[in-house]
Amino acid sequence: MRLYLEANRPDAARRLWERCEGDVSVWIRYSAALLEFVSWRVLGEDGSTRETAEGLLARAVRANPFCAFYIAFHGTFEEVVEFGDEVEDAEEGSVEEAVEYCGSEVMGCWVGTEGAVEWVRRVLIRAWNGISGRNGGLTRGDMDWEEKLKKRMEMQHSVEDNAEEKKEGDEGDADEDAPDTEMYVGMFRTAMEMLEETGELNANVDESDDERNCDNDQNTEMDDAEIQLSTIEEENNSEDQEAGRNCDGNSSDSES
Repeated sequence: MRLYLEANRPDAARRLWERCEGDVSVWIRYSAALLEFVSWRVLGEDGSTRETAEGLLARAVRANPFCAFYIAFHGTFEEVVEFGDEVEDAEEGSVEEAVEYCGSEVMGCWVGTEGAVEWVRRVLIRAWNGISGRNGGLTRGDMDWEEKLKKRMEMQHSVEDNAEEKKEGDEGDADEDAPDTEMYVGMFRTAMEMLEETGELNANVDESDDERNCDNDQNTEMDDAEIQLSTIEEENNSEDQEAGRNCDGNSSDSES
């Protein structure tokens, strides 16, 4: 999926995620949400709607909510998160996976797609503040990052304890290349605290943003159609006038 997006091959990427629908990795789920957004908002393709796009985004958020916050508020996270390029093949659903995804070239696809990041931010803020009726069924509970971080750290400590017991003091068995989970968790927590302090998670969201954008697109299409129709009418009138002048000229010649 990553290679297809980087190579600007959205059709191939779409076919891949359709075959890997059960895959919960951010590379599949978030990229699928982005592709559906483009299909709906940018290309206006048949079968793609706000509901289908937000449904895929909700599935992605449930698989890894850390990634959603990183995308929506990437400016804040980029100020805080370091050593993102050192993460490889991170565990699915982890903070490290979110750091790896958002630190890759794929983040450029999100930022470079007009309205995509703002769309994710609106969906998150609506769900975070309990605004129902949209958001693909997403709830604040799906984005409870503190609880998920707590479970993540408990799991990590359990793994570390087991590793310590196995190696029994043999330093040569230590995995020095493993990402420092506690460090990335700490950076993520710092970024979220910054967002809470600035009130960005509780910002007012204009419920009509998406509808207004869609209406603008429809109005633009209607304007284009009216311009084309007007042009055709003008061409037809010009042809009629030309034909009339020719007829008048022929009539005068005949009378002469």
